[in-house]
Amino acid sequence: MTGPIRSRSPSSPDDQSSVRERTPVPSTSPSVAPPPPGVPAATPRARLEQKLVLARSVLAKLPGTDDRARLLHIAVLRRDESLLDGVLASLGVDPDQGNPQPR
Repeated sequence: MTGPIRSRSPSSPDDQSSVRERTPVPSTSPSVAPPPPGVPAATPRARLEQKLVLARSVLAKLPGTDDRARLLHIAVLRRDESLLDGVLASLGVDPDQGNPQPR
């Protein structure tokens, strides 16, 4: 059996809840260091786009049978920055600079 149906009283906590406006919290230390003078600040999206352009140019030079070419293709399709970094590094290309790394 079920108990009697209870009606909510107007003083219940659910009826008194409200949405408060967010107040900004001042930061004592910046979480990201500003770029050095003379270096333009790159947004994460711009950095990823630059890596995708580099990956496509490297991909055009690789044979289709190379396993790294397949992984690089997947990284470009998924826009996976971590996978791009790893595959480009294994190919001897610095993902942040676009220059071949000395090995």
